[in-house]
Amino acid sequence: MKKVRPKRTRLRAAGKSVRRKRPELDDDQRADLEGRLGYTFGRVDWLNRALTHPSLIDNYAGDAQFSNQRLEFLGDRVLGLVMAEVLIAKFPAEREGYLTKLFHHLVSGETCAEVGEAMGLRSFLFLDPSMEKNKRGSYDKSVADAVEAIIAAVYRDGGLEAARKVIDKHWIMDLVEREVSQQNPKTRLSDWCGANRAPYAVYDIIERSGPDHEPEFTVRVRVDGIGEAIETGRSRQEAEMAAADRLLRDIQRNE
Repeated sequence: MKKVRPKRTRLRAAGKSVRRKRPELDDDQRADLEGRLGYTFGRVDWLNRALTHPSLIDNYAGDAQFSNQRLEFLGDRVLGLVMAEVLIAKFPAEREGYLTKLFHHLVSGETCAEVGEAMGLRSFLFLDPSMEKNKRGSYDKSVADAVEAIIAAVYRDGGLEAARKVIDKHWIMDLVEREVSQQNPKTRLSDWCGANRAPYAVYDIIERSGPDHEPEFTVRVRVDGIGEAIETGRSRQEAEMAAADRLLRDIQRNE
């Protein structure tokens, strides 16, 4: 019995006759998306390519140049470079470990998907109908990949500074600040001590009150030569984090 080749293999074997015209945004769609993105393309074919999902590759005789995969590869590197520069400049006293944790979250697929969702990007993508519902929970990989591809498209069309401005608009003004605020205060205090060659923080329980099923802890955190803070919480860990956060805010206020 003759083995039937997969559809993609059969279409590629058929030659260039299966190639179709790349899908394109109309003028209104282009203006809408460029407004959301904060960048106007000189060559709109870069944008159209960035929006073309690889599920449509068979429409172009299997030519990888016609999907957004290669742009996604480049955009990931452009985003990484710009974000690394931003974090180095924004946190001159922080250690590499702290910057690495921030970096990996801010360039992750989940964060790219969040940026794309805020932009309403999915409605602009060119997808095979079978990919229309390929979201996994809150993570939309097609959108995440397209965001990286668009960064590369901006880079190819307008250069690194243009890409930097787009990243600044969609990442730096909100996501960096939010991620910093969500870091464990004890970790941030430890990193600050290391970066500033200060003694590491010491935590002491100075009071435990309340019934066993609903205790309240009062904790003091002290960094010798720097300061101390006292806070309460429903657990020792909660009280320690609250005290570390208070001491950090006092430190930053006096810097």
